[in-house]
Amino acid sequence: MDNKEQDIIITFANLLIGSLADFFNSSRIQEIIGENSVTEIFLPSTQKGFFGKKIINNFPLSFSSALFKDTVTKILNVLFESFGFDFTELRLEQIYIELKKQYSTDLVGRIIIPFIPEGYLERYRINYLSKEELEREVLKKTQELKKLNDDLENKIKQRTAELINLLAEQQKGAKMLIRRDLELTRANDKLQKLDEVKSNFISVVAHQLRTPLSGIKWTMSMLLSGDMGPLNNDQKTFLMKSYESNARMIALVNDMLVADRIQSGRIHYGFKHTDIVDLMDNVLFELSPQALKRNISFQYKNKFEDLPKAYVDPETMRAVLQNLLENSIKYTIEGGKIEIDVKKELDHLLISIKDNGIGIPKNQAKDVFEKFFRARNAMKQETDGSGLGLYIAKTIVEKNGGQIWFESTEGKGTTFYFTVPLQENL
Repeated sequence: MDNKEQDIIITFANLLIGSLADFFNSSRIQEIIGENSVTEIFLPSTQKGFFGKKIINNFPLSFSSALFKDTVTKILNVLFESFGFDFTELRLEQIYIELKKQYSTDLVGRIIIPFIPEGYLERYRINYLSKEELEREVLKKTQELKKLNDDLENKIKQRTAELINLLAEQQKGAKMLIRRDLELTRANDKLQKLDEVKSNFISVVAHQLRTPLSGIKWTMSMLLSGDMGPLNNDQKTFLMKSYESNARMIALVNDMLVADRIQSGRIHYGFKHTDIVDLMDNVLFELSPQALKRNISFQYKNKFEDLPKAYVDPETMRAVLQNLLENSIKYTIEGGKIEIDVKKELDHLLISIKDNGIGIPKNQAKDVFEKFFRARNAMKQETDGSGLGLYIAKTIVEKNGGQIWFESTEGKGTTFYFTVPLQENL
């Protein structure tokens, strides 16, 4: 190991110990690191100037890569247990970026990455995998996805066969008028059991699908960003189509999971007084790229001064706002506008979201809030969609103590209204 490599390790150790020094005293840091042959790198005799300053100059003769990696792992485990994965990952990335400012990117990655446990800095780690290791990873994910697809097909065939048998039994029971009540009761019991099996099946399959789909999304993102080497235009176009299809599949899986949790009553509601306008602003900020892409503008009808806070669960209410605003963007013509209003009425707030989009056919309006329903003109305008968004929005609004409805004229636009209470409903 040359002097520059030693210097990088020492700098890395100083920056890492700084992450502990921000939150723990010296005795706690000593307890975390413990006693081993690389302690000198982490705990010099004088503990001061931790973050960003070199606190030792001599590299220990007894340095052990294995022990150093073990100590790094201990520190990261403490940060993870105290503050969570996202915080720990962010700290590591800040340290990694700081090292790259002082040394070459290739040298930093080659020396530091081996000391960091798997699961952290994965988007940097992949740059230092060999061709054989990358091929093994791709093969492994491909095999996992194939197995999952095979299992899904087998379960679908099995459930389809069960459903066919059940329908046959129901038809037979309809012909046996004398035993009609008994047969209908049995059929109802079987349908309830099948619905429970279906719900469990959807939940398991959706959870199993989300992990490999997220892995595929991450891999394609790496390819598109050029981290795996340059691509020609045809390759980029093909990969982008695959990336978008994968993203739609992830969105569908997430919608299925939310709908299943709603139906089974497994969503937790943490009600508290919440600033609806502030929540709306956050959602609009997230959706602004979609609106800008289609030159669609948002307008607030009023200034919303002196509005009281609503008594709702902010997380599920965010999902309601996101679903309604995304629909408005999807089904509004390019260059259109969306008008938003919030006003106090008696013991609740009334929120409205108005667009000048394609509208809803009058003869299909009654089915808008049903699961998996999509109006015929909506399917022409936007081919992709689960038909679960408005079902989810209606259920959440009602669970939050409000009501939801709409007014629409086909070809001219739609206004969705919903209410939220100002105080807890006793």
